[in-house]
Order: sequence, then C-alpha cells, then structure tokens
Amino acid sequence: MAKPSSAPVLESRPAHIPVGPRLEAVLELAYRARRPVLLEGPTGIGKSDIVKKLADRLGISHVVLDLSLLEPPDLVGLPVIQDGRTRYAVPDILPQDGAGILMLEELNRAERYIQQPALQLLSARRLHGYELPPGWACFAAVNPETEGYHVTPLDKALRARFLSLPVRADRPSWLAWAQVNDVHPGVIAIAQAHERVLDDVPPRTWTYVSHLLKTLRPEEIENVGLLRDALSGYLPTSWIELVVSSRGVWSSRLPFDVRALLADYDRRADLSRAVRGFAEAGQTDRLDEITTRLVRLLEGPEAGVLAAERQITLASFEALLADLPGDQRDKLVEALGRNPTATSLLEVRPEELCERYANSPAQRKLHAWAADPLKQHRVGLAVTALSSHLERQTKLAEVKRSNVVRASLGVLLAELPERWALDLVATCKRLGITPIRPG
Repeated sequence: MAKPSSAPVLESRPAHIPVGPRLEAVLELAYRARRPVLLEGPTGIGKSDIVKKLADRLGISHVVLDLSLLEPPDLVGLPVIQDGRTRYAVPDILPQDGAGILMLEELNRAERYIQQPALQLLSARRLHGYELPPGWACFAAVNPETEGYHVTPLDKALRARFLSLPVRADRPSWLAWAQVNDVHPGVIAIAQAHERVLDDVPPRTWTYVSHLLKTLRPEEIENVGLLRDALSGYLPTSWIELVVSSRGVWSSRLPFDVRALLADYDRRADLSRAVRGFAEAGQTDRLDEITTRLVRLLEGPEAGVLAAERQITLASFEALLADLPGDQRDKLVEALGRNPTATSLLEVRPEELCERYANSPAQRKLHAWAADPLKQHRVGLAVTALSSHLERQTKLAEVKRSNVVRASLGVLLAELPERWALDLVATCKRLGITPIRPG
C-alpha cells in the first residue's frame, strides 16, 4: 500500500486584509520586527493614511516619498569625489536618526531607474553608503498588476523578500474615520445605508465629494442641475442620484456635533445643558434629530471601530440616556444593544455566560445591569455577544449535548428582561440548543 504523501497541501492566497484595525496591528508587528512591507491595493483606499495613523499612535516619525515624482539623484544622491574616490551625498529626504516609518509611494508605477534603488533600500535597508537607521522601517505601497493600472511588475524573487499584504477598503473603518473627521453628513448617510459604497468609488473620492458638498451655499443645495454636473467629475450616475436624493438629511439644527455625545457627554457640561434644555423646552424635533442620527451610527458597523478607539464610551452613553425621555432612550438602547460589532465595550466574556453561569461574577453583573434602567444596553450587548459566540462554535454538536452549557443558558434566560431573552431564545432555536430551565 502506498504511503500517504507528507507534502504540504498548497493553499490559495489569503483574503485581502481590510484597511482598518486588523491591518494596523500587522503593520505594527512588521515595524517592531523592522521587516519591509508591500501594501498592495487599489488607489484611494487609505494605504498611506493607515501607515501615518500607526506612526502617530506609536509616536514615531513618518516620511513619505512619492517615487513616481523622483529622479535618481533624489533617492541615490549626487556623486562627489572625496580622497580620489566617488561617494554619494545622502539626500536630506532620507532619515538620519531617530525612529519612524519611511513610506515609498507608487513603487510599481515608478520608472525602473527609481524602482531598483528603492527595492534595494526596502530589502537591504541600505543604498550605496547610506544605511537606514536602526529605529526605522521601510514600507511601500503598490497598485494591483491585474486591475488595469499602468504598472511595472515586480520580480517574484524580490517579492519574496517582503511582507506582502493584499489590502482592500473597509467600510466600517472608513465610516468610523469619517465620523470623527468632519466628512459631510450626506456622504456618511449614504455609506451607512449602502454596504457596497466603496466597491465602485474608493474612500478618497468620497472624501473629495465631501469637500465639494461642504462648500455649497443653501440655495445651491436645491440646484439639482449644478449638483449633478459637479458630482459627475467624481461619481458614477447611480451614486450621483443617491447623493442628490439624500439632500434632506444634510442639514442639522443642532448646535453641536452629535458624535461628541457618545465620547464626551459625561465630561462636557455644555452638551448636557443643551440636551436637557431641549427636553425642558419640549423641543421634541431636536431630540428626534439627536436620536435618529445616533441610532444610524450605533446600529452601523462603524460603532465597533469607534468603540475600540474610545470614541464611544459606556460612561458617556449612559450619561446621555439619563437626560433623554424614555422613548428616545429605548431607541438608542436597542441600536447599541443589538450591534455585534460593539460588544467589545463590555468586560463580560460570552464564555462566562454559558459555562457555569449560576453564582458567578458574570451573573452578579447581569443582575445589576438588568435592574438599572440606564444599563439595559449592557444586557443587550452581553446577549448579542453570547449569540455570536454560539453561532461561531465549530463543535456545535458537543455544545448541544453539554448539560453545563444548557443549564447555564436556562438560568440566564430565566433572569433576562423579556426583549433580550427573546433574542437568545431565537438563537438557541436556530442552532437547535435546548436550555435546561432551573427548578
């Protein structure tokens, strides 16, 4: 009988990494290891921005060289004669000391005479007599060779020397960035409503659209012909019509940015005075606008990214709930509590809810939250996290047979407020898990 082959199974290339927190974590690891990186993806998706964001977070320098604009002396340096020998004067654009990331743009769109020394700098950390300082790493951005870009393909042997990361635009991460970088509300509303918003139009172009919309005078907003003509320079017709039809959500009658309510409400007296003033004056239209805009954000995919960046905190959210009428409060609680991307806000892990839950610290926390009208969303987030955890189980058959899990779920269901209990019951029914009710 032939022996089974011990050769490894060839696997397909990994999926593209979204330009967001996942990519930033890999880039930080590459920086610490001082490994050269090739970021490969379409133009305008934020490759350069995420490198700058990483450098800013690490407190290191960030130098960008656009190789498509350079001549050889700009990178290699001019030759000079010293002691009868030819040396190269180091260009002052190259770092001499400290720590940072040297970002090389347009690597595979540069001419060969620039590409070759750039590749040497990337792979060998040196160029003639120059050596990249120990505290620096060198990254590069390239466009795909298969998507119609005019590029000079990189040799496969050279590619093997780099950490090569295929990347794609990420709607949640871009939306989170847009929420805190003054992107026009019309653009944000479209991105929240359409999952494929970045498939046809890259993030950079939507940012340009935002710049255009923010310069419109009030009377120009109603000039549909002007809008269509101006936007045609950036967007396909279908997206132009969506922008034009969304004009009703552009304006705001609020004297503050609603996003600040989620990050700073517990620390800014001016915000709480304004919201309480609306409630005391019976200005329900203002409260409705606050709720509508926050619900759209809290139920969207960007909420998880904002939470990770502490642009949403439970302290701020709960302070805001305390100043809102009950119906407005319930809408926000539902939006946040059922958002699986925001479960990182909680300190309770889903495993604690389905593994010996009775008499555990997790049970005591959920008891306290369920009894507090301002903390109902915490219960919702716990149930949402648990449902996601159960749905991801690779050994579901074992979970369905486990009396420990079934008993824990039964105790939990008996204690949950009805709306969250119904969510968990629906998950258990869908997965075929039968909780054991206490008693």
